[in-house]
Amino acid sequence: MRIICLVGVVALLAVGALPAGATLLSDLFGISLSVDGSGTFNNSWAPTSLTTDYMVDDNYSDYFMRPPYGGEAFDIEAAYFDDDGTNAYLAVVGSFPVPEGLPFMGTTILPGDLGIDMGAGALDIGVDIDGETGEVADTDAGDWYQSSSIFVAENGPTNYAGGVPLGYASLAFYDYGIVERGYGTYVFEVTIPRHLLGSPSAGDFVAFDWTMGCRNDVMHLDAQFDSEIPPVPEPGTLLLLGTGLLGAAGFVRRKMK
Repeated sequence: MRIICLVGVVALLAVGALPAGATLLSDLFGISLSVDGSGTFNNSWAPTSLTTDYMVDDNYSDYFMRPPYGGEAFDIEAAYFDDDGTNAYLAVVGSFPVPEGLPFMGTTILPGDLGIDMGAGALDIGVDIDGETGEVADTDAGDWYQSSSIFVAENGPTNYAGGVPLGYASLAFYDYGIVERGYGTYVFEVTIPRHLLGSPSAGDFVAFDWTMGCRNDVMHLDAQFDSEIPPVPEPGTLLLLGTGLLGAAGFVRRKMK
């Protein structure tokens, strides 16, 4: 019985961490992509968790009320957001290859950086995607620019430079391995420590904006945080927890002799 209790405490301390090799898209949001015989998505886009905020935008943008310029190669398909007490999680699905970008009309269109609005109606926070660092920075309007301004599908910011560095998010990029409407399917995922976002509370608003350097298609996802950040244990509580774990381990060792 004591051994089970020890394992249970360790397991509780690890809540929120995904196993090695897991992806946010499948393991957290429950999305499995597939296509039919004509090469068109036939999967359900609905996430398995009721707390997930998401948008589906397959070949049509509600944000600008038009299909993506440049066609399927620039199509953002869907985006998913959820959180726990430690991190905020975002997964984006599209035909645009991230992070390498896409050769187009004699140049290479690069992916944009992730812009985050924490409720002020502006891009308060940027996450570096095109440089693949995952740097999280406190940004204002003057830090944002359009990286491929020779294209004017839609004028507006796509990437940031400067700002005040806050820390780093974890990034994952992968080719999903299926072809839809003649183009590959790519996913990028972002895991951001909540304290870098100002430690938001449950119910707080957040919005995510992402596009490629030419702005041929755009993603805008309004969401809210669902989880509370666990309170930081007082030093005395931490001491009691550590003492308890050591005592349990000592008991197990004595029983095994």
